[in-house]
Amino acid sequence: MSSASAFDEIREQAEIPSLEIDFSAARNKNYCELVNEINPLHFDQEYARALGYKDIVVAGIFTASLFPKLITDWLGGQAVIEKMEVKFGSPAYLNDTVTYRGRVEKKVIEEGAKKLECDVWSENAAAERLASATILLRFQERA
Repeated sequence: MSSASAFDEIREQAEIPSLEIDFSAARNKNYCELVNEINPLHFDQEYARALGYKDIVVAGIFTASLFPKLITDWLGGQAVIEKMEVKFGSPAYLNDTVTYRGRVEKKVIEEGAKKLECDVWSENAAAERLASATILLRFQERA
């Protein structure tokens, strides 16, 4: 669906166009520097392996921060996120390619506000679910 999509055109159970992100070493390094990451699990391979992980673990909050991008790539600025509840499953690792997917679960009009409830999730190349979220969107009124 293009960014010009209107609330009225969206149907329940519609799939949200997917988003693919490569969590490369450079991307992870930029994130760690940006947030002043102090947990060595997110930048020290030897430390991560000593804890039983197969490689550096990409910070969960970093991976979850791409759920809003999935929505904005789909709808542009037509809607705002009112609520987002995230559940983490398996970790994303350095150099994983993660695909973000979603589906519209509910479409309602409450007290004149047009809203969507979407289920979104991320998965690695083996289709293992890494995280999921329920996002409540409210469409903005156009002047």
